[in-house]
Amino acid sequence: MRVLQFAKYSLATLATAALALSGCGSDSAAPLVPFNPAGASADFDAVNTTFASPVYTSFSTQSLLFDAALGGTPLVSASAAALDVHGGGTAGELQVAAARSAERIARIVPRPAGAGLSAASAAIPAQYLGKTFVYSGGSYVVSAETGAPANGVRFILYALDPVTLLPAVPLDPTGYVDLIDLSSGSTTAARVVVVSGTTTYLDYRVSATSTVSSGLVAVVGFITDGATRATFSLRSTLTYASGLTLSYSLDVPQRGLSIDLTMSASGLTPVASNIAVILDMRGQNGWVRLTGEFNATGGVLNVAINGTPFATITSTTGAAPVITGAAGQPLAQDELDALQRVFDFADGSFASFDEMVTPVGSLLGAG
Repeated sequence: MRVLQFAKYSLATLATAALALSGCGSDSAAPLVPFNPAGASADFDAVNTTFASPVYTSFSTQSLLFDAALGGTPLVSASAAALDVHGGGTAGELQVAAARSAERIARIVPRPAGAGLSAASAAIPAQYLGKTFVYSGGSYVVSAETGAPANGVRFILYALDPVTLLPAVPLDPTGYVDLIDLSSGSTTAARVVVVSGTTTYLDYRVSATSTVSSGLVAVVGFITDGATRATFSLRSTLTYASGLTLSYSLDVPQRGLSIDLTMSASGLTPVASNIAVILDMRGQNGWVRLTGEFNATGGVLNVAINGTPFATITSTTGAAPVITGAAGQPLAQDELDALQRVFDFADGSFASFDEMVTPVGSLLGAG
């Protein structure tokens, strides 16, 4: 049960983290508008709803079982400790999250011996192609149901028990997830499509490539709750000799919102790594830029509004972040709320990557 309880928590983390995904805003991309902190918080809330539909909740919870059903080793193992990839609100915990994410990327794109990754060993087993899996006795099993893609598999989603987050009894099918193998040549790739009724709630592609010195995992697609739609792009690059770089982007056209995030971890262990952060959030409520660096004991992030210094966020391991105005003055509550959400996004960004690759970890060669 602990795994499923974390999945419930991780959904909230991802909702915040996904906001750190963004479109391609640059310093001169659009005219500046006055900063509206309440509006900025509302922008975050709007994005959060796209990750809060019952369909997405079922997907993110039950996807932990997909890899096991296909006979692989799940990318995220069935323990709460392994699943706990959110930053947790402190610099030290963010260090741990970065190290775990780097380890998982290394499993997807293991360092080849003098050659690129071969897709031949990273496909859906032939006996499962075109099969539909249903939930039975605590796991997914092959059924006689039809409709699965010929080059992939289908998993039926179910309404969840709100306490256990297991499929409720009696089983109530609510939709399905198609996992489609798109691997070719030296690139391993898979497509994930989540459908309920006539609505596609999530559709994205995960691809992995590697060289003798680095590996890249990219996640590109869209998500909706049926009303608000967001497009996203996540790129995680692991350089075996130095560290990990995450580049996330997200656009919400309905709100004119675009957010870009880059996080670079200079080492592969929590103790050794420094994490540099650059985040830009642009939209109808102003331009917020967050820059700074964490290390094992803490960090300082500087916030600028429309290019002017506005606030400082100071984080110390074991303590909640402290937010003050650029000149040391206290901020209004709505300003604090908005900046806390920006910090929370950076803090939880590694979770979003793990959430998206968990269903297809074995297809990409993890394990």
